[in-house]
This record gives sequence, structure tokens and C-alpha cells, in this order.
Amino acid sequence: MEYLKNLFLAQEPYPTVTVDEENHVFRSYHAKDGLVSSPLFPKLSKNECTIGKIWEETVKKNQLKPVFGQRPLLKIHTKEKKPASPDQKPKKWTYFELGDYEWMNFTEANDKVKKIASALQKHGLEKGDIVILFAKTRPEWMLTALACFTLGLVITTAYDSMPADAVNHIIKETGAKAIFTEVSLFGTLNKAYTKLDKKDQPKFVFYAGKDFEAPEELKKFKDGKAPEVEMLEFKDVTENGSTKIEPVSVKPDDLGLIMYTSGSTGAPKGVELTNGNIIAALGSAQYLVLGFLKDGSHTYVGFLPLAHVLEFLVELIMISFAIPIGYGSVRTLMNDSICGPDGEGKGDGDLKALKPTIMAGVPAVWEKIKHGVEGQLDKQHWTVKKAFEAAIEMKWQMLKFFGKTNAITDAYDSVIFGPIREVTGGKLRFTISGGAPVSFETQKFITSTLCYMLQGYGLTECCGLGSVTLPSLGMVTGVIGPPSPSIEFRLVDVPDTEYLAKNNIGELWLRGPSLMKGYHKQPKITAEAVTDDGWFKTGDVAHLNEDGTFAITDRVKNLVKLAHGEYIALENLESKYRNCSNIKNICLVAESDKSYIVGVVEPADNDVDKDTLLKELQKTAQDAGCSRVETVRDIVVTRNVDWMKEYVTTSGKMKRRDVVKGNKEEIEKIYK
Repeated sequence: MEYLKNLFLAQEPYPTVTVDEENHVFRSYHAKDGLVSSPLFPKLSKNECTIGKIWEETVKKNQLKPVFGQRPLLKIHTKEKKPASPDQKPKKWTYFELGDYEWMNFTEANDKVKKIASALQKHGLEKGDIVILFAKTRPEWMLTALACFTLGLVITTAYDSMPADAVNHIIKETGAKAIFTEVSLFGTLNKAYTKLDKKDQPKFVFYAGKDFEAPEELKKFKDGKAPEVEMLEFKDVTENGSTKIEPVSVKPDDLGLIMYTSGSTGAPKGVELTNGNIIAALGSAQYLVLGFLKDGSHTYVGFLPLAHVLEFLVELIMISFAIPIGYGSVRTLMNDSICGPDGEGKGDGDLKALKPTIMAGVPAVWEKIKHGVEGQLDKQHWTVKKAFEAAIEMKWQMLKFFGKTNAITDAYDSVIFGPIREVTGGKLRFTISGGAPVSFETQKFITSTLCYMLQGYGLTECCGLGSVTLPSLGMVTGVIGPPSPSIEFRLVDVPDTEYLAKNNIGELWLRGPSLMKGYHKQPKITAEAVTDDGWFKTGDVAHLNEDGTFAITDRVKNLVKLAHGEYIALENLESKYRNCSNIKNICLVAESDKSYIVGVVEPADNDVDKDTLLKELQKTAQDAGCSRVETVRDIVVTRNVDWMKEYVTTSGKMKRRDVVKGNKEEIEKIYK
């Protein structure tokens, strides 16, 4: 391993190299002689690059090390708050009583993987058959996935927050033979099954969770399923099953995963990823993070949806490094919804109980932490708030100057930022942000008060890893880093704009061993997205910076030319407006026959005065250096609308069309 140590500690002179100047093609410095397609460890031959083989070899080397941990759900408590007036309904609050983390080691986990695989074979599943994973992020999800990969089965993902119609669509389109789910989701599954012929029902259903989570829905499913459908509890499979498996030959080119997108513009699309695609991304990730993950003791908290490519890839990385994964959920991460024994008092949230060193999240998670702290500061004397803001600015400037933490910045952590760090367990060393760009102010806040934030760029179509910012780059903001070693970038002119590849800006295209096979049963859409010579058109506008990093400036389809001829990059601009602490979400509206933009806003406080909020947003734009045409002229304030439910996909992307459609009348009034 000494040569690897020297390799990763070496300072690269420039992170990106040009491999085809005429066609504007770029690669990682580490991949200048060839793109990465195999893992660093375990060492595998070309024909062995499958996820099942990765798991098998990792188990051999780490038999007694902990791998998956979970807190048992002991009881759900409901508390009722009396209404303020007789004509109002009482409010109900749900609290979870959880036990301590319980861990299984690699050997124990592998025993469960074999029993799941054996059960799947006994129920007639053969190589190439499809198994749907419709469950929240939990150990059983990953154990089932590993069992499927071992047998050459194809796992298909469905977000636990997907509506019934989307789940119904996935079941029909894939023709799945089995489905893994959990008790709390049988309500959605029952609705999905109402429009499903009994012949189309997966013939084997096994589920995790406790019956008391949704007893009526569980009974309804059992009573309504086709007679030939067999149901088993997960614990019956893993506690009473056999470990005998008929061997299956799995190859790198075999399809391993159909990962469904969240469907921001219609029915979800299934992205087909082979074992080789996933292994190429995994090997590339190992190559990038080995330098700072190989030292010290780490623990990862898994809570993002495993149906999202970011969480799926990150957990595979943790497994390959033998870093234990402690599972949590969005509702139980913090202490708010956790109670003590018998529903009394407060309990510890997942972060406080686990004390992770690594955590992945989407911008909404980091913004929630930031807004929560700012909300507490607003209750303090103004001098306390100003002193805290000054401390963030001072530490941020030192981090930028030195490029990394040191004794001085550590002093800030222990004296000033200690209480904030305790919110996430007190040991966090690295956060990973993906899914969408995080605003500068949020990145600055998290990096200064908690730890270094790695920002990734990736799509499901490239296994989630297109590029990532690393500690070796220093405190960079607004960039996505250089290309990953398993993918190459190409910049292409955007018609009718000033985005020209010769100026190092244009639409970003991707190609490499980690790029998808195609869209499931969608040859026409695949042909539109991928060129004959293998380039995937991302639809993102990217810019190559002088330091060799790339920045995403917007989406091609979200570039709007206003009446006076200037272009507005909507997504990039929205990330700047999100620095306003008095909003939760914003969707900018620009029309080509109008000379100004307006915003549809979800306020932090439903009682806020519209004119006051507009002035705050205009001030935010001014502070961010926005031009006159980039400054909102007017806004629509949505009150008592749940954006996460109505206007945001399950993977955190905004449903722009739905926002405009839902507020069409108010938008038209402004433009008139």
C-alpha cells in the first residue's frame, strides 16, 4: 500500500487535462492515460468487476468488523395538543421511542445476504429477473440489494415517498417477480395495487418493520393480494431460512440496477446501470477519497433515500472501506421527535446517538441546520448574534487562507461552535452535499461551524459521480471540481447563446465506463440523450475555470432570453436568492416577451408582509452582485402550501412547471 500512499499524497499541478483540444474533451489528471473502470481494492480482474464479488472479497478481509447498525423502534407515541378554540381540530404529534444502536458484523451480514438469496431462488427467481426495492433507507434494503447482486438479479428502486401511481408504473413497466417493502408503506402499495391486474402482481413479497406501524394497511394488503402471491416477514427469511445458494455466473456487462428518477416532468424513467458501470464509479470514488479516509476511525450515518444514486454509491464506498454504516431517518436524526421510555421526556436523535464522522445530505438538510441555528440566534441579544456572525467570517477567512484546518480554527470549534457541532454528534469531519447546488452562504456556514463540505456533481445516468470537490482543492465555492477518473467531460456550444466551447463554457456532455446502458424500455429517449459515439447530453451548462475546476452555471432549458436580449440562468440565480433567511424556497419565473423576472416564494413565516419580503430578496440579490435584470421585480408569496409535497420531487428537484401552473393567475396579474 506504500505506493498508493505516495500516489494520493502527491500534489497534482493541475487537476484537469485536455485530451482532445478540437472537440473540447477533458479528463481528470489521474485518468490522463485511461479512464478508471476497476476498484483499487479489492483487486479484481476485468471479468470479476461485479458488486457481488466486491462484497465477497470485502467480507473475507473484515469478518468481525461492524458493518450495519440500526436502532430498534420500540414504540410510536401520539400526543394530542388541545386546540386554541372549540371549532379547531386538536393537533397530533408523533414521537418515536428508539433503542440503542445494534450492530451486525460482516460475517453476520453475509449470513443474512445468503439467506435472502436462497429465499429468492426458492421462489423461482433467476438471473436477470427484477426485484423492486420499495422501502426506506435501512439495513434490510442494502442486505436485499447485495443478495440480488450475488444472484445476478436486477434491483429496481422506488422512492419511499413516491405516489402510488409512480409505484404502479414501475411495477408494470419492469414486470418485477418480487418486491421488498416495509409495513409503513403498505398504504401506498395498496393504492398502487388497485390499478394493477392480479397477474401483474410480483409473486413474492417480503417486508421489514413492525406490525404496529400500520396494522390495518398490512391486513388489507394480505386480504387483497392474489392467492398465488406469497408473503414473508424479513426476519423469517433471515432467521429461519437456509444459506444454500445455487451458484450463478455474473459478469460486469450484466444489468445490475434500474434506478428510477423521481419524475419532475412526468412518469419516472428507469436508468439501467450494469455491474461494470457501478464498479467503475466505485473505483473512481476510492481513488479520490482514499487520501483522507484511510486514516482514523470513521462512522457513516445513512439516512438519505437509498433509491437516490448519491446515497447508494456513498454506502457502497463505505462498505468497501469497511466503514460502519449507522442507519437513521430524516424524522429521527434530531432530538425533536424522539421521546424517552413510555413516551416520557426527551430521547437522543440518531446523530447524537451515533456520533458519525461522515454524513451525506442534500442542500435542504444543510439549510435546515443553518436556519435552525439562526432561529435560535434571533432570540438572543443582537450583540451575541453579531459576535457569532463575526466568528464565522473570521474562521472562513482563515480556512481560505490556509486551505485547511489548524490549531487556530480548532480553537474556534471548541470555544464558539461546540454547541452546533454537538447537534450532529460532535465528531463530524466530512459532509457530502449533492442533488443540487448548495448556496455560498450555506456552504460557508456548514464549513465554518461543522466541518469540510465536499460538493459533488453527478446524475443517475453516470452512477452519481461526475466530479467532486476534495480537501486538496482548498476552500473552493461555487464549483464542482475536476472530472472524476471514470468519466470524461466535453463542452459543446449552446445554440443562440454566447456559451461557446472555445471559451471554455457550454453544455456538458459525459462519456466513460460509469455511464448508463440506457433508459429501461425507452429506446427513443435513450437515442435522444446519448449520441452514437457514446456522449450523454446532461443539459447542464458548465464552465472550465482557470484552476482546472468546473462550475455548473445553469440548465440549458432554464436559460431564458428576456425581451431586451439578456439571458437569465434560473437555477444558478435561485441558489443566490436562497441565501435569504426569510424564505424556504423560491422559483424564478422569466418569460421571453417580458423584460423582468418575478419570483414565487415559500416564506419561512406565513404571516410575513409581502412588500417587506420583496425588499429583503432584492437586498439579497444586491449583496450577491446580481445585475438589474437578475433582480426580482415582484413576487408571489404562497401561504400554507407544502412545497415539499406539492412542488418538489422525491429527490429534491423543483417541479418548475407545477409551481408556475399552481400560481398562474397571480403571475399573470403581475405581468399585466
